[in-house]
Amino acid sequence: MMDRVVVAVAVMASVWQEVSCSDPLLVDKNGMSLTFDGIGGLSGGGATSRLLVDYKEPQRSQILDYLFKPNFGASLQILKVEIGGDSQSTDGTESSHMHSADDLDYHRGYEWWLMVEAKKRNPDIKLYGLAWAYPGWVGNGSGSPFTYPKLTSSYIVKWLEGAKKVYDLDIDYIGIWNERSSSGKYVVTLREAINTAGFSKTLIVAKDGGADICNAMASDKAYANAVDIIGLHYPSDFSNFSLCHSFNKPFWASEESSSYDDANGAACWARVINSHWVLQQMTSSIMWNLVGSYYHGTNWYASSMLTAVEPWSGNYWVAPVVWATAHVTQFTQVGWKYLKNGAGSGQLAKGGYYATWVDPNGKDFTIVVVKISHEHAPCTRPGLPEFSTDAEEVTFHLDTSMGSVKSLHVWYSNFEEGPPYTTFEQKSPIDVSSNAFTLHVPVGGYYTITTLSAGNKGSAGPIPESQPRFPLPYSDDFENVLESQEAAYWADQIAAFEVHPASVQSAEHKNVMKQMVPELPIGWSDHGSRGPMSVLGMREWQDVSITVDFLMPANAPTSAAACLATRSDQMWNNGIVFCVDATGAFNLTTAGPYLVSHKSQPTNPHMLSDRLDTFDANSWHSLSLTTVDNKATGMLDGRALFTNSNIRNIDTGFVAMGTNGWFAIEFDNLKVEEAGTNWSPKEVCGAAKAGDLVTARNCTSNGLATMDQMFELVPNYQLRHIPTGLCATASSMDADAKITLETCAEGNDKQVFTNDYTNIRNHPVAVHVGGMALSGSVKSSEISLQKEHASGYWTYWSYFPNTKQLRNQFTARTDLGYPQCLSTCPQ
Repeated sequence: MMDRVVVAVAVMASVWQEVSCSDPLLVDKNGMSLTFDGIGGLSGGGATSRLLVDYKEPQRSQILDYLFKPNFGASLQILKVEIGGDSQSTDGTESSHMHSADDLDYHRGYEWWLMVEAKKRNPDIKLYGLAWAYPGWVGNGSGSPFTYPKLTSSYIVKWLEGAKKVYDLDIDYIGIWNERSSSGKYVVTLREAINTAGFSKTLIVAKDGGADICNAMASDKAYANAVDIIGLHYPSDFSNFSLCHSFNKPFWASEESSSYDDANGAACWARVINSHWVLQQMTSSIMWNLVGSYYHGTNWYASSMLTAVEPWSGNYWVAPVVWATAHVTQFTQVGWKYLKNGAGSGQLAKGGYYATWVDPNGKDFTIVVVKISHEHAPCTRPGLPEFSTDAEEVTFHLDTSMGSVKSLHVWYSNFEEGPPYTTFEQKSPIDVSSNAFTLHVPVGGYYTITTLSAGNKGSAGPIPESQPRFPLPYSDDFENVLESQEAAYWADQIAAFEVHPASVQSAEHKNVMKQMVPELPIGWSDHGSRGPMSVLGMREWQDVSITVDFLMPANAPTSAAACLATRSDQMWNNGIVFCVDATGAFNLTTAGPYLVSHKSQPTNPHMLSDRLDTFDANSWHSLSLTTVDNKATGMLDGRALFTNSNIRNIDTGFVAMGTNGWFAIEFDNLKVEEAGTNWSPKEVCGAAKAGDLVTARNCTSNGLATMDQMFELVPNYQLRHIPTGLCATASSMDADAKITLETCAEGNDKQVFTNDYTNIRNHPVAVHVGGMALSGSVKSSEISLQKEHASGYWTYWSYFPNTKQLRNQFTARTDLGYPQCLSTCPQ
């Protein structure tokens, strides 16, 4: 049975009351304003959907339904995708459709597939393409995509042609260069090129970055005329965008949020998709990212609408952000009109926003009301000014232009009262009396009030249980991978690796994984540092063995090297790396190789190096690297080149394959296995209980989770010990206060461990109780509160979600020694 009440401010309060307030808010269709362009999600920027394609059915289709199926989940109205550019673009690299000027392949990557699947579910969804990087040939050696505008325009036209001719996709919007410079000459040239190619209906969005685009357009009329939509990233509702508005073009938040997928991320999203209209008349907001389907240990983990990081188990997480989106998308359509401020939209008296959408050709309308506190309103960026919110009664008065309405359908969420949190619950219809109705709007409350009855909190049924540990042993001969695609579970970080037939076919080598980028791309974040590489596995691994066959390309330079790594971070800036070059020279280092074409030609310090007496660069070879604790063993063709060599044991990370330059090295017959004996959880202390001190000890490695180190970062900023359900509690708010486990209590300030709820999963950040930082002693297992950066303490932490560990380092820090984790073991 549907309720008529919700819990608000610790008491039962009426969700709505059929009475009038002294200052009702007018809803008047005569106040129709700008056209609504839709709410969207962004796949790419980069490689954010990488693991999604490795899910098996039915889970893969279920995920797509939650994102795109109308009246089921997020019901997205826009899908924005990356145009792959062969270079690192946040969480990995996406392959270009043209690695070189004489290359064209429309079967690379997964964005084509994703757009097709979105259109299957919603034929009306809008499609939007944007480049983060460009293959190097586009710049013809200049390092810029704008030096030769006709060349770059033809490259984009080829992408539009592939979408239409191969996949029957009409691209509605095209961008310029994500968060980088723009060029009026290029945009004008692009407009002419896409018109000539038959894509005159494709609108140009510029420039997917800062508001400086408006200054550029103001000084260049041809540039301004060529731009159809002004798209800003992470725009502040409290900035002055009057110049941008002066062009009378649609004004979008063309990338927004970048926030973690919990209730705080949902609160951020619920706020901005309404405040952007009320405060800045933005008619579309697009969330980065659509689906967090990339490894923890790459950037911005789970800053997503839906999270799917376990293709091996089938588990995924339908995040509250999905339902925050549904509050708008399930009850509006692209082409509806907003009502202007004062006639259906505006700010609430005690904090919060309301916005109204109307069908300009019919009687339907939807009102959305949101009230998020300052503590939970922030997205990752930009910052917010101080403001306050309080619960209030809000009365809406419907003008006669809204039609004769007797009752309205109601959907409700609250992203602050919990856990557990109320998400997208249908309530009983609200009666409209004398053209008015009244809502009780609590802090954290999010309402949809609508004439439409079509809303639905869809369910695909039970989701498989989470198994975050990557399954070992793992092997792949790439025979079951479609040509031009990435091999399962591999996540390219520098350059692009694809499966193709071996250059020399044999029974042992048919399909291979091949490095495909022939020259330095025009990068977005990586402008040429270390060599091409791809990662697989877990950020927590230490003791593993990786074996692979490799073949140098014909006529490879003597400097070309094939490399394997364990304990690698995202860009192999840290790790244990074993390389063999075309002369038979080999080395073991603590980072991946620099590009042999790197201008300054830096080198990594070698832990060891040597050269084979003979080496045939034209034959297949087997390369193997094994690391256990502080020892490494490397083998070539079954021969040990070094055995139990000393290495540092503070690194953890992925396995990786790669090379030191833009070489088409082929890899085959991959094997990854456990090494050593440290692969079973060892519970080193007894069960925790209330009153026990919180301490620190060496982090359990290899993706193992132990009871004493399992903590949850709760969206209300409690730090909960998962096995006991108890919360970390400071003895006081002062320096030297100890931390113990106590019963969790909402409103207890000594249990509020505030942190950047998104970035803490990506690099170390401070965790505060009041004005003090959660701190660990460098000399003991003591945990206490100290001033941030206090001498003799570490005061920064990073959360590892696979093992539920709160660690004192994300990548290896030699000054801190072996990584330490929050624990309940006695000192």
